[in-house]
Amino acid sequence: MKYLVSLLLLIPLFSFSQSFTIEYDVNVNVLNRKGILKFNKNENSFYSEKNNEVSDKEDKDQEIGSLKKTFFLGGNNNELRVQIYNQKKDTLFNIDYLVNEEVLCVEKFPVMQWQLMSEKKLISNFLCSKAITHFRGRNYIAWFAIDLPIQIGPWKFNNLPGAILQVYDETNNYSWSATKISTNLEDENFKIDKNLKKISLQNYIEQDEKLKKEISNTALLKFIQRGAEIVERKYERGRETEFEWE
Repeated sequence: MKYLVSLLLLIPLFSFSQSFTIEYDVNVNVLNRKGILKFNKNENSFYSEKNNEVSDKEDKDQEIGSLKKTFFLGGNNNELRVQIYNQKKDTLFNIDYLVNEEVLCVEKFPVMQWQLMSEKKLISNFLCSKAITHFRGRNYIAWFAIDLPIQIGPWKFNNLPGAILQVYDETNNYSWSATKISTNLEDENFKIDKNLKKISLQNYIEQDEKLKKEISNTALLKFIQRGAEIVERKYERGRETEFEWE
């Protein structure tokens, strides 16, 4: 049986009396990351993510001297990325980077709509239910535990009636899997640097893609100068491939 979850569930996103920490193993294309969700009952909740390692996605054919090169616009540095969920404002604050410049990217809180499915499975001894959604160009499958009353999840996922313990896109290039769940005695707030440059999501995407393309074009020129034949050149946006203003 399938049915739509409305934009406003019966229980508000931040109404529970316990604070939780959920750690995730995260795969973002060729990158493996560690994600940590801090759900606070009083302070702003937040999610942080940092690379564990970087894989070099180059397929080389030495015999014909060709190079298959894919450029990922999501960035490869090992900086901490954070989403802060503001309880009083309809706003999501993203700490991210324009190449090496740390910025505060601000967007309207994107409340997701889900289809709840009948399938269930156990994850970390919690009975989880399946849900699906389409968000900014990708189809996602989530497994959530009603016994953990959290309605925000890793990255920008939210608006399910339980903690998201696993979520992945239909290509399985992007995935989040819970590895540790614990309750907190006290809230842990994240302090935003007041000196950070504030930028809108649209402005951030436009600047980020321009800078990344310039960097990838420079790298591509070096390969060509070495005599490589480029057999494929492809840009990939990452988790979000479509936006509301496009």
